[in-house]
Amino acid sequence: MKIKAIGRLVTLGSLLALPLSTAFAQLTLTPQIRPRAEWRNGYKNLPSATAKAAFFVSQRSRVTLDYKQDKITSRFSFQDVRVWGDEEQAKDVASVSVHEAWGEIMFSDVFSMRLGRQELAYNDERLLGSVDWAQQARSHDAVVLKARFNNDWSLDAGGAFNQEKEQLSQTDYTLNNYKVLGFVWGKKVLQENFTLSGLFVSDGFQGKGTNKDILFRYTYGADLMYKKGELQLNGAFYHQSGTGVSDKAIGAYMGVAEAHYTLNSLKATIGFNHLSGSGGERSKTRTFNTLYATNHKYYGYMDYFTNLPMDTRNGGLHDNYFKLHYSTNPNYNVALDYHYFALAANVPATETLSGTKNKYLGSELDAVFNYKYSEGINFSVGYSTLFASDSMEALRGGDASQHTDWGWLMVNIQPKILLKAFDKEQ
Repeated sequence: MKIKAIGRLVTLGSLLALPLSTAFAQLTLTPQIRPRAEWRNGYKNLPSATAKAAFFVSQRSRVTLDYKQDKITSRFSFQDVRVWGDEEQAKDVASVSVHEAWGEIMFSDVFSMRLGRQELAYNDERLLGSVDWAQQARSHDAVVLKARFNNDWSLDAGGAFNQEKEQLSQTDYTLNNYKVLGFVWGKKVLQENFTLSGLFVSDGFQGKGTNKDILFRYTYGADLMYKKGELQLNGAFYHQSGTGVSDKAIGAYMGVAEAHYTLNSLKATIGFNHLSGSGGERSKTRTFNTLYATNHKYYGYMDYFTNLPMDTRNGGLHDNYFKLHYSTNPNYNVALDYHYFALAANVPATETLSGTKNKYLGSELDAVFNYKYSEGINFSVGYSTLFASDSMEALRGGDASQHTDWGWLMVNIQPKILLKAFDKEQ
């Protein structure tokens, strides 16, 4: 949503005045400037023999205002996302949007309710995530009921109903988004070393053409974590059912298994993700959809698989990975990831794209170095390359014989400023 400069100043001034009328309050301002330079030569899609690499600088400029009082917690987060030079000089092009604007009412030490535009991030963000890597990130207009019991049992239930404008009649919704969303999340510390969490998500989309009914998709499953000493084991399984926008029944699943082991300054991770695919089946959708996940951190940093199942043409995905993370100093760390990508099911040919005969898609290497210069200032640099197969070329186009790489450099300036804090005695 767009807002004018005068309106932003009035809103911010009103927020700054809030603590003056309360007995106990805290106001924190967090500005963020995050420019990122990128070299793209095969990022997201294979290059052709004649394609030239791209280079640009994008930037997120965000300011977040957090307010906390005995019974109220709220957040207002405004941001501008742009590419350097994307508008002519000496022009005022409105571009500021509201990323978050929510208030949370504390009914007791256990129960609360959060309403408004907010990020929804649960478990490891495999289904609901903030997508913070993307400069614009992701947020939802929703209401969430929260319960926290004795620090070992948590429960959230939330929902949303989307409309593109105020209406006098009907509730038709034509945007490329869900119309209805509902979810329940629970997390329980079972024993000293075990943590179990479950998530149920129901999202509904308005039918096309003459069918205006809401078609509901249901995703449900659980994550289990075991941690003892230097060893951590994670497992997850989710199933999908209901009806898709194509009016077909859904029967899909996702499975995850991974192991982490830390030895002094080195952490090693090995695991796999498996997302089922439909292949050539037409009667039922068997391709798992990752919903509103943060896919960037799971399926390779070159982002060939951020929109699943579209990015695999309903072929699903199998991802074997091995990761190393090394740090001898809290201000420095380096990470190296390897991914082996394959389809869960071969994809048939279309009028414009070939089919796949081999499920193997390619291997990717990702390297990242992070440096914390000071509190609120971080530098990151990364380089990735993809060794694509003929099946990747058949799946996505481009030329698999061309060298692909992607490099980036990012600076994150994000200090926290305490504007006002006082207690009941003042």
